[in-house]
Amino acid sequence: MNELIEKYGTSGTITVKGIEFPIIDIPMMSDEKWQELARENAVHNFKKCNKREPVSVEEAVNWQRRRVAEIERGVAI
Repeated sequence: MNELIEKYGTSGTITVKGIEFPIIDIPMMSDEKWQELARENAVHNFKKCNKREPVSVEEAVNWQRRRVAEIERGVAI
């Protein structure tokens, strides 16, 4: 935990059952940034697996969603 505190610092403490814990000030990612990175990753994975550019970002995202669903069902290799 000391490494995290050194890297990010703290914004205060919280006490639970008489024990004081630091609140580590780790920066958060916005949902917008998360979605942007997810789209970029879907395009990257699409190109890697299909050896071509997707027609659109939406094609890559839909392909990625189907792929994840297949993996969860144990269908994909």
